[in-house]
Amino acid sequence: MTTTPYAGFWRRAIAFVLDSILAALPPAILCLPFLFWQSNKIQTLDEHLLAALLIYFVWQVLGFLCMWLYFASLESSAKQATWGKRLMKIKVVDKNGQRIRFARASGRFFAKILSSITFYVGFIMAGLMNRKRALHDYVAETYVVRQDFQPGDDLPDTPSHPVWLGVVIGVMALFFLFALSLSIAANHPAARANQVAFQLQTLAENGTMPYGSLEADDVSFSRLTSGYRAVFTANNGKDYSLYLPQGEETVCCESYPGVNCADIGFAECE
Repeated sequence: MTTTPYAGFWRRAIAFVLDSILAALPPAILCLPFLFWQSNKIQTLDEHLLAALLIYFVWQVLGFLCMWLYFASLESSAKQATWGKRLMKIKVVDKNGQRIRFARASGRFFAKILSSITFYVGFIMAGLMNRKRALHDYVAETYVVRQDFQPGDDLPDTPSHPVWLGVVIGVMALFFLFALSLSIAANHPAARANQVAFQLQTLAENGTMPYGSLEADDVSFSRLTSGYRAVFTANNGKDYSLYLPQGEETVCCESYPGVNCADIGFAECE
C-alpha cells in the first residue's frame, strides 16, 4: 500500500526521458531533411556551410521552444501532466495541491536549467530530499505527486538523505575535477608535441612523403635530405620545431631564442 503521495525518482526520470523525446520530434522532423540536404552540398560547395549552420541554429531554437511549450502548457493543463507523466500516472501540483498556472509551469521549466548545470544533482535531489522535490520544484514551489492525489490531500514530510546527497555532490565534484585535469593535460604543449612527434615518425616510416613541405592539421611538415621536420604552434602560443634525423627513431626539439624545449618534454637536438 502506498504511504506517500509523491512520485518516486525513477517514475519521474522515465517520464522526463519520454517527454524529451516527444518534444524533440517536431523540430527534428522539420529541420533534419534540410540539414541533410545542405550537408550533401557542403562536400562540394563551401558557400552552403553557412546555410547548414543556420538550419542547425533554427533547429536548436525550435527545439528549445517546443520543450518549453510542451512542458509548460501540459503541466498547467487540466490533466496537470505531460504525456510522459500521464503514462507514469503522476502530475504536478502547487503547495496547496492545486493545478499550477502557465507562468509557474514556465518558471519550473526554466528552473530545470539550474538542475542541469549542477551536473544533474538538481534532478537527483528528487530521490533524496524531503517530499521528493528536485531543485526546480523548490524554485517553482511545486510537487510531483501520484495521479490520484486530490486538492486538499495532505502533503506530508518524508525522510530526507542529506548524507547521500553530499556523497553524490562529492562524486560529481571529483568527476568534474578529473575531467578538468584531463582537459588541462590534453591542452598542455607536451601533449600537442607528442601528437606531432608521432605523426613525424609515421611519415618517416612510410617514406612516401616527397621532398619539400606540406601542411596538415595546422602543422608544417618538411622532408629534407637529412631527415624530417615539423613546425607547429602549441596551446601556449609559441612555435616549436621537432626534428627526426634520417634513419633514426628519436625525435628531438630544435632550440632557438624564445623557445624552451623543456616546455614540451623533448631533448634539444645536438
